[in-house]
Amino acid sequence: MAAVWIVHRDAHRRAAIARLAGLARDVVTGAPGDPAFSSAPGPRVVVLGLAGDFEAELEFAHRVAPRLPGARWLLLVDPADRAEAERLFDALAAELIPFPPGSEGLGARVRAALRARPAERLSHRRQRDALSERFSRWFADLDLPDLLRALDPRLAGVPLLVRGERGSGRALLAQYVHAFGGSAGGGFTFVPCAEARTPEELLSLLRVAEEGPADRHGLTVCLEDADLLPMAVQQELRRWIEFGPPVRATRLRWMATVGDDQDGVLAPGLGAELAQALAGISVRIPPLRERPDAVERFARETARAWCTSHGEVTPEFGIDALETLREYPWPGNLRELEAVVVRTLAVGTRSPLRSETLRFDQAPPAGEAVPIEPAMPFAPEPATAPEPATEEAPAAAEPEAEPARPDAEPAPAEAPAEPPAERVDLGRLARALGHELRNPLVAIRTFTELLPQRYDDAEFRERFREAVGDDVERIASVADRLERFAALGEAGPEPVDATGLLEGLLEQRRAEIRSRRLLVLKELDTDRPAVQGRSEALRFVLETVLDRALAWVPDRGDLYVASKHHEAGLRGGPSLRILLRFLHPGRPTGSATADPIDPEAARDASERDASLDLLLAEILVRAEGGTMTVSYAGAEETVIVLDLRAS
Repeated sequence: MAAVWIVHRDAHRRAAIARLAGLARDVVTGAPGDPAFSSAPGPRVVVLGLAGDFEAELEFAHRVAPRLPGARWLLLVDPADRAEAERLFDALAAELIPFPPGSEGLGARVRAALRARPAERLSHRRQRDALSERFSRWFADLDLPDLLRALDPRLAGVPLLVRGERGSGRALLAQYVHAFGGSAGGGFTFVPCAEARTPEELLSLLRVAEEGPADRHGLTVCLEDADLLPMAVQQELRRWIEFGPPVRATRLRWMATVGDDQDGVLAPGLGAELAQALAGISVRIPPLRERPDAVERFARETARAWCTSHGEVTPEFGIDALETLREYPWPGNLRELEAVVVRTLAVGTRSPLRSETLRFDQAPPAGEAVPIEPAMPFAPEPATAPEPATEEAPAAAEPEAEPARPDAEPAPAEAPAEPPAERVDLGRLARALGHELRNPLVAIRTFTELLPQRYDDAEFRERFREAVGDDVERIASVADRLERFAALGEAGPEPVDATGLLEGLLEQRRAEIRSRRLLVLKELDTDRPAVQGRSEALRFVLETVLDRALAWVPDRGDLYVASKHHEAGLRGGPSLRILLRFLHPGRPTGSATADPIDPEAARDASERDASLDLLLAEILVRAEGGTMTVSYAGAEETVIVLDLRAS
């Protein structure tokens, strides 16, 4: 590959230029019309000498420059012709050097051009990573087939039209396409069309944009709110798109954002001719009201990203806060939702976040809220004081208190009224299942999108193999759990030794308990251990609850397991209460020798696994006529309580 091309009509001058530049090898020389330049590999520097009427040199630049986007151009021109050269070569990003050049001047410029590394700057790499992370957070739940076409490097010059409401992420999508769609390395600029009322004003904005980030790699122009342009300006813009605008960029790609479709018709202010010129590729981003399932995911991921960047512990969202977010109409779409989450976290990150702590620009519309479902039993609610015993429902006796431990928790109070179990369980099950599947799918989608650009990076390929492999296994695990849940038999209830079942499950996990140096304290009722239910279903419940507790307990932590028969512990009838108490994940154990635990990883495990696992367990417990609750006592201890019908 030649490092430098030297182009001049006169062979003697070509040789003189090579000597002045100090070049003896890796050089291709020839006249502007020399066919050797059509097949020669692209150079890093093109030295073009201007002579005569400049016609041959203009034709050479017109023909060759588009296929050499990374080359540096040096134009040698007689000082008297400099102004004319600037006018005629207006679309070529080049440096003009007086001819004949001094030996030091030309040699220094050529050497500087050859020393310039084509690698992307560190700041640009960081910006691209941040852009990729933000794009994934905003659009992980959407399937946008036209986006794949927009990202095809072969279509990097095709105009792109992004349709959607304000705040839906139109500009973010356009910038992502520029960065990862084959035009990386060139300039990117937004042009606010609302500020242009005449073609001259729009051209002025384009020239300002071109003088900024435009470089020899070209320029991508994103016309924000192109449908706000007056019709006369739209007509002129259409001609610029079809025939080229009067700016200097070697290569130019057009993008535009417009309002959302209205009854299947493009935004009202957008003329048909401009829409046709822009819509080589058209992508529609639906508003947030058409993506209700994205609200909770986006709020959680936004909170996690903000807290990570500010060194804060990511708080949980209370059920009432999530319900408020889901019911709010979000006229500002994701940008408004993001602003609410950030404002809320800036005030404080106390967990859980409550509905009244959410910081809206204005209060949510009155009369639009729907009744809030009962809290999911494993949501981190504040600990409540036990209610006093009454004659109608006497307080249930607890297992004998273990040494140096707080009293066992009070019996969970029953809700005065509850929606039908089938409706509540199906809705919560759908949300939990969607959440657990979406988390690994986000990572898989992100890695897959980056694979074409970073395939040659061995480290990235290894990360891809590990991360995608882990996420595929996670999805397979979800399928296995659901298959096992669905396969539970319909056999009638029978007496089951729940205490003995717990003992056996703990014995099966003894190797894990030993390897992690866990301390398991047991107080199990062996006098009256039987409960009434399906043995397979109860085994599933106890396995799930015990595995969740072991997953949450930090290494070298304590797990307290107790069971106790109560004559009036479940709706006035006899029950066997099973209790598991342990340190909340991510909290210090209080011991100076305790191993640290990653709070972020613990919270991820909690959200990813507990929501579905514990919900399946709770559904089975309720089907067997029992109750199950999980409470986070003062954010220090977690308590899981099962009340099962005694035999």
